[in-house]
Amino acid sequence: MKKIIVLILALVQTMVYAQQKKVRDNFTVPIRLEKGDLNKDGLPDKTVITMDTVDASVPLRLQIFFLQPNKKFKMVFSSTNVIEPQYVNGIHTKNQIPYFFIENGFLLMSSEKNDIRYEHKFIYKNGIFQLVKISSVVYDGKNSTTETVFDLLTGVRTEILKSLDSEKILKKNVKKMMIRPLPTLQNLRSFGDKLD
Repeated sequence: MKKIIVLILALVQTMVYAQQKKVRDNFTVPIRLEKGDLNKDGLPDKTVITMDTVDASVPLRLQIFFLQPNKKFKMVFSSTNVIEPQYVNGIHTKNQIPYFFIENGFLLMSSEKNDIRYEHKFIYKNGIFQLVKISSVVYDGKNSTTETVFDLLTGVRTEILKSLDSEKILKKNVKKMMIRPLPTLQNLRSFGDKLD
């Protein structure tokens, strides 16, 4: 019993020391900054993407700040999981770093992964960024594209196959699929391509 108590005390002491020790923040290389009103309070908020060039995988961090009435920014979101690192097992992923835009109170993330263009649309509600729409465009390498739009609020998923030379719709498929609760910016990566 004494050994267990000593072990617990040593563990607690180690945890306290680790919390007190200053952890170096290597996300020092600014990549992108976007401003706009996300929480509809009339003040310009901002999104910031920074890169860690010390880590071999070159991870990226997304942070979102809301401007307060006292003119100071308050961080409301920070994650290194939203954007995939640039390298996996020493090999460059060739995926572009996403662009984040703020438009009409929505956070838009425009990205490209494995030659598929995506746009994710989030709304800030109850302290979280909820995914309300996702769209993608896939080029078949020949003469057509497949555009998919999934409105998560209504559950309507529309897939349109178009000819490039005439913009003629070759095929249209609409189906309803409700997802509740809505995915969030925090858990977006765990959903992956399941939404498309």
